[in-house]
Amino acid sequence: MIRTYVGPMYSGKSDALISTYIRIWNKGLVMAFKPREDTRDGAAIKSKNYDISIPAIVIDDISEIKEHIIPNNIKTVFIDEAQLLTGDVSELVDLAVLFDIDFYIAGLNMTSEQKPFGIINDILSVSDEISVINGFCQDCNKPSRYSYYYLNDKDGDVKVGDTGYVSLCPSCLAKRKLAKNPTLMKKYKGEE
Repeated sequence: MIRTYVGPMYSGKSDALISTYIRIWNKGLVMAFKPREDTRDGAAIKSKNYDISIPAIVIDDISEIKEHIIPNNIKTVFIDEAQLLTGDVSELVDLAVLFDIDFYIAGLNMTSEQKPFGIINDILSVSDEISVINGFCQDCNKPSRYSYYYLNDKDGDVKVGDTGYVSLCPSCLAKRKLAKNPTLMKKYKGEE
């Protein structure tokens, strides 16, 4: 089984992983992974809302997972910040069905520019269950669906850390995008 939690920053995706871990950690062998690119919190999956963390193995590619779980007969795997990994997600399916392994995966479904993020769409396409977790808009407190980076020093999809990011509802995202680029509406109206 592959269960994936997606949503914007500050929505509680890591909380969902940790909550599940707390419920099942003593029911068999478990192992956690996180991408090397996520340098926050060292080799652990952490949440701002829980006092515990999950020890994690740092990897770059999905193909590295099998080297750790098959020899140790692991039956439950946690992966955080999956959008930063590389690899062929069919390996997750093979591990799930051939070795009866349950995967709990969390990641951002979009970049802060509202584009699909890394391999997360591929992971979603092979997931048995998907939970889209909304946060709360940091401007108006309505349910948020988008991460937004408001500083001007980001060049690419990834800028690790929390500084400069907010979670926004659609209305507040529109306000911030238009404030940053007042001619944006003209582009879509064909007035450029």
